[in-house]
Amino acid sequence: MTRFAGSLDANLLLRLLLNDVPEQHKAALGLFSKVIGQFTVSDTAIIEVVFVLTGKTYNLTRKQAVEAIQELMKLKEINCNRALFEKALPMFAKHHGLSFEDCCLSVYAQLNDAEPLWTFDQKLANQVPNSKSVAA
Repeated sequence: MTRFAGSLDANLLLRLLLNDVPEQHKAALGLFSKVIGQFTVSDTAIIEVVFVLTGKTYNLTRKQAVEAIQELMKLKEINCNRALFEKALPMFAKHHGLSFEDCCLSVYAQLNDAEPLWTFDQKLANQVPNSKSVAA
C-alpha cells in the first residue's frame, strides 16, 4: 500500500497556484520541499479549485483554469485522478454551457463503465453523448 505524505485541500492548492496570499504560498512551497513522497488530492478538491478559479472572485477563463489544473497535475508530488481530469478538462473547455462538475460526472460514468449518465438536466443530456434525460 502506498504511503502518502498527506492530503491537500482546495485552499492550499489555490494558494499554491495563485500566490495571492504570499505567506501561504511560501508555506505551501515549504511543505512540498520538506516532505518526501506524494500528496493525494481528492476529486472534490480539484473540482472546487476549478469552481473558485472561474467564479466571480478570480474570474479566470475556462482555458486558464484548465491550464492551471494541468500544470498542477504535472507535479510529481501530486497524486490525483489523472484519468478523470485528463478527459474532463478538455470537455469543460469545449462545452461552455456545462459545469466542470457535469463534465466530471460524464467522464466518471465512462471510466467506470456506468453509462449512460441519467439526468434531469436537458442541457447536459443535449451536449454530452453519454448522458440521457429522464422524463419527469
